[in-house]
Amino acid sequence: MMNSTESAKRPSGKRPKKRKFTGNMHTRCKAVHSVDESLNNSASGKKIHLQDFDSSFIEHDDGFDGYRVFDKTIIFTNIQNFASCKKCGGDIKLSEKGVRGLSSVFSIECKNCKDLCSFRNSKMLGKRKNIPEINRRFVYAMRTIGQGHAEMTTFCGVMDFPPPVAEKSYNNIINKLQLCSKEVAEASMQSAALEEVTLTNSSDIIISGDGTWKTRGYSSRVGVCAVIGDKTGKCIDAEVMSSFCKGCDSWKRRKRSPTYKKWKILHVKECLKNHNGSAGMMETVGMVRIFQRSLSHRSVRYTSYIRDGDSKTFSSITASNPYGEDITVSKIECVGHVQKRMGTRLRKLKQMGSKLSDGKSIGGKGRLTDRMIDLITTYYGNAIRQNKTCMSDMRKAVWAVYFHIRSSDEEPLHSFCPVGPNSWCKYQNQVLEGSVETFRHSNKLPVAVMDAIKPVFNDPSQPKLLQKCLGGNTQNNNESINSLIWKLCPKTLGCGRKIVDISTNEAIVIFNDGNQGRLKIMQSLGLTIGQFAHKFVTLVDIKRIQTAEVHFNLPTKEV
Repeated sequence: MMNSTESAKRPSGKRPKKRKFTGNMHTRCKAVHSVDESLNNSASGKKIHLQDFDSSFIEHDDGFDGYRVFDKTIIFTNIQNFASCKKCGGDIKLSEKGVRGLSSVFSIECKNCKDLCSFRNSKMLGKRKNIPEINRRFVYAMRTIGQGHAEMTTFCGVMDFPPPVAEKSYNNIINKLQLCSKEVAEASMQSAALEEVTLTNSSDIIISGDGTWKTRGYSSRVGVCAVIGDKTGKCIDAEVMSSFCKGCDSWKRRKRSPTYKKWKILHVKECLKNHNGSAGMMETVGMVRIFQRSLSHRSVRYTSYIRDGDSKTFSSITASNPYGEDITVSKIECVGHVQKRMGTRLRKLKQMGSKLSDGKSIGGKGRLTDRMIDLITTYYGNAIRQNKTCMSDMRKAVWAVYFHIRSSDEEPLHSFCPVGPNSWCKYQNQVLEGSVETFRHSNKLPVAVMDAIKPVFNDPSQPKLLQKCLGGNTQNNNESINSLIWKLCPKTLGCGRKIVDISTNEAIVIFNDGNQGRLKIMQSLGLTIGQFAHKFVTLVDIKRIQTAEVHFNLPTKEV
């Protein structure tokens, strides 16, 4: 029975209802082991096909594979205490004879008959079987989390491991990783191009393109350009741009030396600099290169380009005539960037601070606030996306936003608002229910403010612009792959083109095929793929699909 003290703590004097059980870590984990691909509607769900992955090369699925971390003293002591020599039954001595990074050579010697044998803690790779797999795996593992040689040294020191491989060996592994990741990424992009042609039923396809830079501002030395197919949402081609080469920089003061010419001849093939000019021109130059090689590399023509508003890039593409004088590249507006322009214009109008016809400023409480600007911008974007097949309906929906916000109890202006039970307009819902007399407008703006922002609505509602928005195309996929690249290669850490190239290749593989594509890179590196690696990529991909499906099915915000 509730005592007086507990009753006083609750205003109602009643015990609150018991919360329903919604699951915990144990009940939810069961759902992460499978996904019904027939119900997938999200971009990730359509791209990633878990059953397509060939797991036949996974080795030792008996729980006795993979790597383990152990205390050397404990292992050595126990083996020496319980093991004996096969020949004479004498005691044995276990010792570490050599260390190379995380790879060690151990020896077992009989104290009685002096019989000796040695073994390594890792498989050996390469033609001469002289490359420890553990060192190559360690470098790749650290690169997948965006860390390099310095961070490997810190990690080994804290974990009380031997130091990692020397920088020369590290660079050799990086060179191998660059080649292997490039090979897998090229195969993925080639497959994506063929899939795009199949879905489009033509070799003339629509792509979206965007550029991204290693550092913020206008001084970045490294940038990446990528194009993504409209139908598949997969990356079809990419170009890593660099205006800096460490080798060239170290020799620039020795150009007059007799050895410079010899060095230059040998260095040309491995020079990392492939761009002369500003950082801002990287996107322009990179996109032109991608368009010009589309026929030779992908057997397609990018005849329609979803742009982000950068007119310089598009004009350079058209000026280069990648497909001759007869074939022109048409531009399609990115709905997301068109939507942003509405917000930019409204904010600029607000910052002007001029007095309106009612003698008040356009901003302030009950007028054009930042929150109202964000709402109008969102509603404008929704009007385009929800009417992406018909330009006249799209234009009507844009003006429906304006007149809906302008409406008042004295002058309801909802003739453009959609009618029916599924209408986002509450006024039209009340009309359908026959109770419009009780409806009161709450989100209206003063007439003076609406008169001031009407010219802002005129330009974004022009048929010429809305015609380019048909299809509701966006560059969201480009933004996704950009963020994935810099997740694998953090902007806070300095690196050159080679590391960015590796991160770009891996990002393409993950973006197109899911984390299971990483196993193909590991296989190309010669690494053993065990049950834990396979289980990891499978669970990550399933979780990615399930998260994408949840976001896809969220209801869209309406006016």
